[in-house]
Amino acid sequence: MIITSARCAPWRKYQTTVIIELYRVCCPECGVKIEKVPQLPGKAPFSKDFEDAVGLACESASVRQVARQFGLVASTVRAIDLRYLKRWSATRRKEPLKQMGVDEIYFGKHMKFITVVSNLETGEPLWFGQDRKQETLDEFFRTQRKRIEAACVDMWRPFTNSIEQWAANCRIVYDKFHVLQHANKAIDEVRRAEFFRKGGRMRGCSEGQALAVADSLDESGQSKTSAAKRVVRPQPQGDESLPSKGKSGAVVDLPL
Repeated sequence: MIITSARCAPWRKYQTTVIIELYRVCCPECGVKIEKVPQLPGKAPFSKDFEDAVGLACESASVRQVARQFGLVASTVRAIDLRYLKRWSATRRKEPLKQMGVDEIYFGKHMKFITVVSNLETGEPLWFGQDRKQETLDEFFRTQRKRIEAACVDMWRPFTNSIEQWAANCRIVYDKFHVLQHANKAIDEVRRAEFFRKGGRMRGCSEGQALAVADSLDESGQSKTSAAKRVVRPQPQGDESLPSKGKSGAVVDLPL
């Protein structure tokens, strides 16, 4: 028999420690075996109630704040929180995956991309894979194949190929961000082509300025911002020192 102590959840302002007696048996066939106690989830000297309190505090505070609150170091808090999340994940109810979302996250030039599969109905991530290749999503369907009714993806072809291969009856929905991105790109190309068709030139102006000028062109092909022609009727003046050229009511080009 061995006696061990474990830090338990605090009682009001007092820190508590429980003393537990464990049986230790030396089996000639299996070796040394120690009794397992549900209140001691791991080899660390912390009870299950204490780790649950630390894990619950980590849901609303940073690791450093929780470490100061319980008098622990940050690495210990991270280890406790990881064990707490594993126990929570093993006992929680998992909703069936019917509507999935597939997207990638850029992690820098060394790790590049990771593929994220999430449940659109609950909004939680379910699976992560290295890179964004078709083989990456194939690994998800190979290990966690489910009856998926719809999948929301961007217009990345390897993702759609994998879904069509593993889930033939799944409806593929493209997210509206990429649909609007392609639509805006097509509109810009039409505006640019219309600008050049009406005699526009890109010399001395940026692409954005050229598109702005293309918007200002009317259907007749003349710019609304160019020099306008107006009829000016000169009035009699008292000073006749300047010679009057032209007749009354002549058309004069005035740059605006």
